[in-house]
Amino acid sequence: MRDIFAATKNYEPAILATEMDGEIEGLLLGCIIKEGGGLKGAFSSRVIVTGGPLSKRRDIKEIMKAFDEVVGPDSLYAQFRNLRDMSSRRLAFEGLGYAYEDHINYIHDLTRPIDDIWRGFNTSRRRGIKKAEKNRVFAKDAEGEDDIELLYELLRETYDAAGVPLADKSLFTSTWRVLKPANMIRVVLGVKGKDTVAGRLYLTYRGTIYEWYAGGSSVGKEEHANELLVWDTMQWGSRNGFKLFDFGGAGRPGEDYGPGEFKRLFGGSMTSFGRFEKVYHPMKHMIGRKGYDLLRRFG
Repeated sequence: MRDIFAATKNYEPAILATEMDGEIEGLLLGCIIKEGGGLKGAFSSRVIVTGGPLSKRRDIKEIMKAFDEVVGPDSLYAQFRNLRDMSSRRLAFEGLGYAYEDHINYIHDLTRPIDDIWRGFNTSRRRGIKKAEKNRVFAKDAEGEDDIELLYELLRETYDAAGVPLADKSLFTSTWRVLKPANMIRVVLGVKGKDTVAGRLYLTYRGTIYEWYAGGSSVGKEEHANELLVWDTMQWGSRNGFKLFDFGGAGRPGEDYGPGEFKRLFGGSMTSFGRFEKVYHPMKHMIGRKGYDLLRRFG
């Protein structure tokens, strides 16, 4: 991921390691993200860490302090998005000034019989998938960067409609170039006739499929193309020996969040590994947040 972040516009990898007795003891990889240069960059800079830090010992204070010293001066906040239960480290994070927030997710056990997984879907979800199949929407694996271009256009349409900023296209092309040779990515597109109407990007690692990005056109929504793509990927994962399908986050508990409701209707096990967040510059963070809300409201 370091190489991917380094090749992405407005992204910068932040990698730290601690050493003990000549060996690496701790490792942490984050990504500094901005929405542009100048003032826009200064009031949007944040650090996202997914699944870290890693440490041979239980004590993470040394590497976390180093992390804050490196990224804190130029970032509004840092956020750790947990991929597993981190409750044993909650006190350590809070002792370093991080606040915990619940954040739910849905995970599917792909070792179960595929028919059992299907029966776990909400009735409306199964109905939508059957409608997509009846209307001859089919799933197609991306074959090259032309397909990544198609995916990006669908993502841009979806994110623009939601008023949410989308990463530069270089994130997706670099992800494809770095991870495709290692078989650590799956991009699947929903096709209706000659049109590509939906797309989803998955990362694969050590038996788990992680959903990362998803988008679709208005036609794709009407045809339930994204439901079909999720089901297709679960079947693909089951056939290829994957153990888990991770939906990659479904919002805060009780939040009115469309993607979270979409994922909930597939069933699975609900988790709440949560997030840790630390604000380095409260006033700039408040101004940046208000600016972001204005952009969402007025474009």
